[in-house]
Amino acid sequence: MTSQFHFDDFSGDPRGDGEVPFAAASEATLLALEVPSFLAVFSQFAATDLGRARALGLVPFDDLEALGGQRAVFEEVGRLLPEGPLVPLVDVPIRELLDRLTTGRPPLLGVDLVRLGDLMRASRSALARIRGLENSPALHALAQGVTDLSPLLQRIDKALDRRGEVREDASPKLVALRQQIRRVRDQLYRELSTFVGEHRDDLSEETIPMRGGRLVLMLNSGSRGRTSGLVHGRSATGRSFYFEPLGVVESNNELQSSVEDEEAEKRRIVNELLAAVRKELPALEASAQLVGELDLAQAAHRFADIANARLPEISNTSDFRLLAARHPLLDPRLADARREALGQAGHEGNIVPLDLALSPAQRILIVTGPNAGGKTVALKTAGLLSYVALCGLPIPAAAGSRVPFLEKLVASVGDEQDLLADRSTFSGRLLRLREAWDAAGPATLLLLDELGSGTDPAEGAALSIALVEELARRGSLAIVTTHLAQLAAAALEMDGASCAAMEFEPKSGQPTFRLLPGPPGGSEAIALARRLGLPSEWLDRAESRLGTEHRDLRRLLGELERTRGDLAEAHARLEMEAQDAETLRRRLAAELVAAQEERKQVGKKLQRELEEFRQETARKLRTEVERLRERFEQGKRRGLEAEAVERLFEEAPVLVPVAEVASGPISVGGAVRHRSLGWEGVLERLEGDRAEVLVRGKRVRCRAEELLASTGGEKSEKSAPERAPSSTSRRTVARSPDEPEEAEVPPEVHLIGQRVEPALEMLDVYLDQALRASKKEVRVVHGHGSGKLRDAVRQHLRGHRAIASMRAGAPNEGGNGATVVVFRE
Repeated sequence: MTSQFHFDDFSGDPRGDGEVPFAAASEATLLALEVPSFLAVFSQFAATDLGRARALGLVPFDDLEALGGQRAVFEEVGRLLPEGPLVPLVDVPIRELLDRLTTGRPPLLGVDLVRLGDLMRASRSALARIRGLENSPALHALAQGVTDLSPLLQRIDKALDRRGEVREDASPKLVALRQQIRRVRDQLYRELSTFVGEHRDDLSEETIPMRGGRLVLMLNSGSRGRTSGLVHGRSATGRSFYFEPLGVVESNNELQSSVEDEEAEKRRIVNELLAAVRKELPALEASAQLVGELDLAQAAHRFADIANARLPEISNTSDFRLLAARHPLLDPRLADARREALGQAGHEGNIVPLDLALSPAQRILIVTGPNAGGKTVALKTAGLLSYVALCGLPIPAAAGSRVPFLEKLVASVGDEQDLLADRSTFSGRLLRLREAWDAAGPATLLLLDELGSGTDPAEGAALSIALVEELARRGSLAIVTTHLAQLAAAALEMDGASCAAMEFEPKSGQPTFRLLPGPPGGSEAIALARRLGLPSEWLDRAESRLGTEHRDLRRLLGELERTRGDLAEAHARLEMEAQDAETLRRRLAAELVAAQEERKQVGKKLQRELEEFRQETARKLRTEVERLRERFEQGKRRGLEAEAVERLFEEAPVLVPVAEVASGPISVGGAVRHRSLGWEGVLERLEGDRAEVLVRGKRVRCRAEELLASTGGEKSEKSAPERAPSSTSRRTVARSPDEPEEAEVPPEVHLIGQRVEPALEMLDVYLDQALRASKKEVRVVHGHGSGKLRDAVRQHLRGHRAIASMRAGAPNEGGNGATVVVFRE
């Protein structure tokens, strides 16, 4: 599926055709980016030597489709891992066993066959899980051609135990031999025990040891010759002989022969298994390939979980973007893996994530800034994460990161000196820059550290500018770090190039390790020397030799840095305000949708209630007509019309007038009303966004934005018309929470004639009003009727938190047609 190789896997001409395979990055680039160290750390997450070998041998894919296939395997394996590991931990080298199976040197033992059985078991389990996973074309393609070796695995499990020993019931012949050995041995023990009883004085011990596969006795050295038998040697003390009486020689011969037959049968069984396993070597290799690939993907997920890594987007253009990227060899979350792989944990403190971007319009980035400010780390992070991403692995960076598909990667970092090759530091660096010149092209990423250093600044700047101009002309992607102001200035005027600087705190001179796009920054070499504690006399003399032009430049750079910091703070504030505005917009939009939906629901409910009221009124009208006819026929005519009207409209809704709301801002001493809770009071204090309101003798604190100016509760109450007398049992429409409450709450509420649901809604509104008015006791009039409304009301009251007790009304309070409610203190 892949076309991968590792530099250690070949040298010179591995195919013998005179051509060397194309490499996306040279060995010098790999060392400069510390790729071998990263792969060693990453391999620690593999469960088998097969997965570790693939991890250590990773190189970027040279085909975009193949890279997509590897990324698909990663994603599909992630759907299987929640059920458990796809590849179990195997602590023996499977690759070595397969090589020994091929060569026969050294021969495999029974325990080796058991380990190969573990490989078959892991492959079988993975195959079953893959075949049960839908929409997983990459894994199905990976499993294609892999054979289920369950029959061979069953043979191994039936013949060998976990230690690799042949089981007693591995074959019928072995069972018979085992039985024969036990029978002969038991007979020998009986015969020797009898001999011991008869010749106890001649024996130094009464034990029956085994000597050379034969059961013998311990004969005193002074008793030799008193009885016939064979001597098989002297004991360590020299006072006893290993003695075999003549009477048991034949039995011992039979026992030894049976044991030899047993060993021969065991060898035959193991050899047959070896032959069967060797016959399936191609299938075993396919299983090993599958397990290795799955182990690699599983290791990638373990790495991603610990390092908070994810697959970046892969672009076939020059769009390169890293968001919140962390170098794996600095990330504190990977310290344990580094300690295991490299022998040292390395950096364990917090690190500053890197944000970096290149685009088709700005393909070259010139990075300046103070010494020890993080320029080289930024360069290595960009290069290593590009390498890792093109291997199909997740990278420790935030979502939205994007890596272009590269054909070549060249990095020149650090000292290129080689004493054996008689090569100086600068000459070695020039040769690496020649490699960059030759490799430059649209699909090449070039990482050049400290460009132009190591020689005369003027010549170094000239060489650097000429190289960068050529890289821009060829359309290469490049990240270049430098201390040369001439190179940074040239980049500002060059098409396709831009500058960035490692940030430092102007007041303290300390680096922040943040990469900021924009004008170049200063090197701050003397500031670094002061932080390192170098003699101040030395540094003061050096500063005096810099000249006014350099000091002015440093002053301008400092001012520029402060301006950049101010702009960054302003940008952050604007972003925060924009986020707040967007949040408010979304909330208002949601409230608008909710209000529109509530309006629809209220409209439907009102239509439904009006229709029910119309039908009920029509029914009552027909009944009233019949009653009027009967009363008229009985001669009772006076007052019939008024009585009929009263009965027909006794349940008609009466709208309580809403208190008029004043317009204008709220002010201390003025009447206010709470927007959502509806209570009214006098605003006594207003400090910023906090308000204090006097409500019925109690001070209430809230936010000023929650209050509205009001005409006052007393005025509203006086201007409102009187409500219908309670004897009419007229229904009052419940007010919304936004309506102001009346100054006085009646001591009772009438629910007679109401249906259960609207009656309970009306009851809740009344109880809230009574509680706000600090009522201690109220009466709920529900009537007798069928008892349905009464039971529903009392059941509802039992679940109310604010009610301490309730009782049926006294005879003068309506009897069982009313319920008296007592509120909690």
